[in-house]
Amino acid sequence: MKTNFDRLKENDICEQVFIKKPNRGRFLGYYNSLDAFRPLLSMQEWEKLVTGYYINVGGDFDAVRVSYFTNDKKNTIKLIKQFVKDNNLEIINWSHADQPGKISGSYGGEEMRFRGFLSTYTQIGLEIMNADLLNARCLLVTFRWQVMVTKMPYKPHFKRTFEQQSPFYNSLSTEENAQFWMDMANWPNPPQFGWAHFLINMVLGCDWPWESIIRPQPALTYIQINENIREQGFQIPEDWEP
Repeated sequence: MKTNFDRLKENDICEQVFIKKPNRGRFLGYYNSLDAFRPLLSMQEWEKLVTGYYINVGGDFDAVRVSYFTNDKKNTIKLIKQFVKDNNLEIINWSHADQPGKISGSYGGEEMRFRGFLSTYTQIGLEIMNADLLNARCLLVTFRWQVMVTKMPYKPHFKRTFEQQSPFYNSLSTEENAQFWMDMANWPNPPQFGWAHFLINMVLGCDWPWESIIRPQPALTYIQINENIREQGFQIPEDWEP
């Protein structure tokens, strides 16, 4: 997929499709839906038609939202519909675009930089979730409630997992790596969501209001975080380390 990033253009249409695996419930349904949709992302037809994409939670925390960039809208829609039909999935919403539109307006306005980051975090996120979902969830929830709230640097928290579990991350050039970390920390319009929100949302299937982290504050303990995430169906083990 990396070569497709070179094909990203500002005039690629961006559409969003919301897909779910029926009757799986909140949070678990999101991960089930993502796992069911994941095979499409490595299909040759998808890589030919789609120049980039990013993934977040959708529906009632039970569906996956796939936002994709394409210059062949008709055949991309046809491919997705066929895959959904063949795999007993449901399309609960589809946001179509008749012409290119800027998606970075609320996130700083740097369109190509934003599209590149969205495509990049998604590849890394998919790989660490596939390698060890519990670790990925612990990594992102502690990032949210320990690293971000105390205004600590981001890279040391993620570096070990990314290097061990993400071939895509390891394939980044020195320049691309530096750009990724600048983008992760990019927060153009507080108290609006910063760019790191997208990775949090993808891995955890949710996020919390960012007003809570505008000003530095003490990090939450694992016990406090575990209370916050009880509904999500996982807990941070006592001996877990990033």
